[in-house]
Amino acid sequence: MRKPETIPDRGGSSVGEGVRPLALPGDVVGLLGADRDEPAAQRNAWAVVLAGGEGTRLRGFVRQVLGSERPKQFCRIIGTRSMLRHTWDRAARVVAPERIVTVITAGHERFLDEEGRHGVPGTVLVQPSGRGTAPGILLPLMWIARHDPQAVVAVFPADHFVWKEECFARHVQEGLAAAEYWPRRLILLGVEAEGPETGYGWIAAGSAVGGPSAPELYAVRRFWEKPDRPTALRLFRAGSFWNTLVLAGCLEAYLRLAAVEVPEVLAPLRAAAECMGTPRETAALRAGYARVPTTNLSQALLARRPQDLMMLAVRGVCWSDWGEPARILRTLHRFDFRPRWPRTPAQAPRPATARA
Repeated sequence: MRKPETIPDRGGSSVGEGVRPLALPGDVVGLLGADRDEPAAQRNAWAVVLAGGEGTRLRGFVRQVLGSERPKQFCRIIGTRSMLRHTWDRAARVVAPERIVTVITAGHERFLDEEGRHGVPGTVLVQPSGRGTAPGILLPLMWIARHDPQAVVAVFPADHFVWKEECFARHVQEGLAAAEYWPRRLILLGVEAEGPETGYGWIAAGSAVGGPSAPELYAVRRFWEKPDRPTALRLFRAGSFWNTLVLAGCLEAYLRLAAVEVPEVLAPLRAAAECMGTPRETAALRAGYARVPTTNLSQALLARRPQDLMMLAVRGVCWSDWGEPARILRTLHRFDFRPRWPRTPAQAPRPATARA
């Protein structure tokens, strides 16, 4: 684990009347600290970058066009930057670089060493093995909790393509502001759907809600994780949104929901977190991860708790989850990108059905 710099607290103003401290389970209160009297607007902004995946769905494509066996987040699909470097740069538009916490998986350190030639922002945590997105998010949240219990946190997966980065960053900043105003909710960034994609999560927006700097903030009526084709087509025609899995929320909101829905994940990680930064860290993480079940955040938490979510509509941005070759080729075709790959990929598929 790379050691962070000492970061001073940042002050702020009160969010106003009607915002009460969140009632947390006792074990989570113990992790965060009992003193929760500070207003939400005084919390510091952090970013978690998820870079622990093995990229199994993209492995054949990476081998075909790049001649490499490395996970996709360490690949330079287009341009000179890896997907991880793109994500770090994206996060640095929103938070100070020293407040970026990246999670990778053991065995990937050699790829991180290559990134280090151009600097690695903030802190990197190495999980002993991959256990899905829920542990991947919760481990860095535990680390942040021990350094800044008042944090408000944005989550960035490291396998996304984003066009119009500045516009996207403004939406993430709006999400962080909304999270401070609504400290009990997680804010999901939902992008306008471009077709009946079955490999994404979908969000059906409910009623519009108020908040600072978030003109299109909605309650979540329902959340679907990778629906079948008829359902995706129905959601597309109804104007529902793709879930980017870019999240914003107060630290306590993440941990509260995890304590309710995935305590079997939270408890071992909480025990391991007590040893982080000590000589016992490696052994404690191994012991903790041996007890952690593989858990998908979207399926285990988001889909079950729509009442605890809000959605911020993202407009004017092209977004794609580059977890499958077809999506990469579709994006390249759309923007007429012609990367200089060592090998030639298969013919790019036609774009998904567009909105009429």
